Amino acid sequence: MTTNADVELRLAHRIPELLRESGILPEGYQCDVHLHRGNRKKRRDAAFQGNWDPDTDSIRIAFSPMEETIETATGRIAGACETANQASAEDRLSDLLRALDRAETRPGYEFVSLKWFRDAALVHEGFQWAGDEVARQDVLREAIDRRWILTSKVANPRPPHFPVTAIRLNRQMPEVNVVLGNRAGSLPAFRPIPIRGEPLSATVLRDRR
Repeated sequence: MTTNADVELRLAHRIPELLRESGILPEGYQCDVHLHRGNRKKRRDAAFQGNWDPDTDSIRIAFSPMEETIETATGRIAGACETANQASAEDRLSDLLRALDRAETRPGYEFVSLKWFRDAALVHEGFQWAGDEVARQDVLREAIDRRWILTSKVANPRPPHFPVTAIRLNRQMPEVNVVLGNRAGSLPAFRPIPIRGEPLSATVLRDRR
């Protein structure tokens, strides 16, 4: 089932390129996309199919500055403020890993951009803590420090001279697999295939006589 949140994420990923080509979205800014019915945001967990009405619904785009970098253990984020959310640090990390797992399985995408994931995907996930920019920075930094998330540089499909920082789950880490509900390093269960005729062991024993 495609939800409103899925559609918002796709639009937030694709619209910026068109807006930049048109000179509407300057460098250093990001856009957030929300579906509305009248003056109210539509429920993000509701199904999109069958609930979109072009006569009453609209797509609204908001612009905001975005940060260029995320600090790691060598450059701690100072002044991390506590917001109204009560989620613990471990709960936030679990939310983060599951969100990145969903982002990695999007059809048609070869990598997950750090900036897009941090500033668009996490916000659209609806986590209470993710509404705070400092909280998003902090939990990402922690996951990278623990090597639960790995970073790399990939070619930018738009300006190739400015590579994109991509992120991916380190699925070799047992802690990551526990959060995702997988057993780290487990191999597919072996299932013998039945074949007709006598057991192979009986054939071997007979041939030895």
